[in-house]
Amino acid sequence: MNDSEKRRLRHALVRANIAIRAGRPLYPEYNNVFLRTYPVTFGAPRSEYQMYQFWFRTRGCTYDRAGQCSMCNYGIGPEIRPEVVAQSVERKLATVPEAACLYLSPSGSLLDDREVPAEMRERLLRAAAARRPATFAFESRPEVCDRDKLDGLRRHFAPGTRLVCQIGVESWDPQVRSMCHLKPTRQQAYLDTAGTLLGLGFDPIANITLGGLGLSPGEAYRDTLAGVRGARAAGYRTQMVFPLSAKAGTLLGWAHDQGMWEPPTLWMLVRLLAACADDAIGPDGYGDLDISWFNPQLDDVVQSRPDSCELCRPVLVESLSAFRLHPRADALAPAMAWDDCPCPARTDRLLTEPDPLGYLDRLVAVADRWTGQGDVSDRHGLGVG
Repeated sequence: MNDSEKRRLRHALVRANIAIRAGRPLYPEYNNVFLRTYPVTFGAPRSEYQMYQFWFRTRGCTYDRAGQCSMCNYGIGPEIRPEVVAQSVERKLATVPEAACLYLSPSGSLLDDREVPAEMRERLLRAAAARRPATFAFESRPEVCDRDKLDGLRRHFAPGTRLVCQIGVESWDPQVRSMCHLKPTRQQAYLDTAGTLLGLGFDPIANITLGGLGLSPGEAYRDTLAGVRGARAAGYRTQMVFPLSAKAGTLLGWAHDQGMWEPPTLWMLVRLLAACADDAIGPDGYGDLDISWFNPQLDDVVQSRPDSCELCRPVLVESLSAFRLHPRADALAPAMAWDDCPCPARTDRLLTEPDPLGYLDRLVAVADRWTGQGDVSDRHGLGVG
């Protein structure tokens, strides 16, 4: 496939993603902020802490509106009144104990002025800093993660505060990232962002997916393994692996409905972690991997998740939960020793079976399937076959 054909294919997939998202219900305006808590571990010696993650309502992710990210659906909303949302977040922040771990999260990027107006962001940062957190975490994208904004954020917090920025790398292969995940960000931007974050004293986390649209199980496994190692070499301090689920309102979810994509198996995640968890053991005796979204609840959005059978799922979830708190290969020992069902062997076959098609061929099939179904007005001009 030449470059012109790739551009045409990508345009078709973006158009499809935009059309699929168009039917989503808007955020309810009465739900301005949501708090969830979960355990995390970090530091030397490694200790367990409670993370307080605040999601707050915005108009939605700018890049979501542009049809990027084939796998994401964190929703979209009506325009907000920044002072009303900020006040809701301030009230909720005030309930968190001092010296806690805080995570402040809109739908997309905290540093995107189009999603989080600058004055609103400054107000939220002041409120977060007033809790004197031990850790402050947020997510952004290289396009908006510039030195001035990062330096301004840093100045809100006391010296010694651990500042963590998660960056959606997805894949270390620029073509996979652009075609399968529909994120066209330049490779150099990820390198530059890691350097800027490190230079300002932030801990950068690379979010890396397992199971992108169009990738066979073997391709997905190899891509994620390369992503972990590539991001590590670029300076990202933690490599956060996300096995993908089929979510409503996404091109990935639609492809799942069409029988053209399946979530990675939990065994695939276990095999991947076992292969690279001990590649970069730190002074505390643990590696630099973390995992998330490996056991989401099925609901109106998450329609299919990383799978296994009823026999082995409890063992896998327990082993993966232990790995998240203590990231070493030996945390996976109970799962690696399991042989009471055919699931491990099935995954091993999936990872080694030859496939005459590549991911670009499968993406063409997805685009052509979309073109041939439903309302012609929604799908005009999407054909690439």
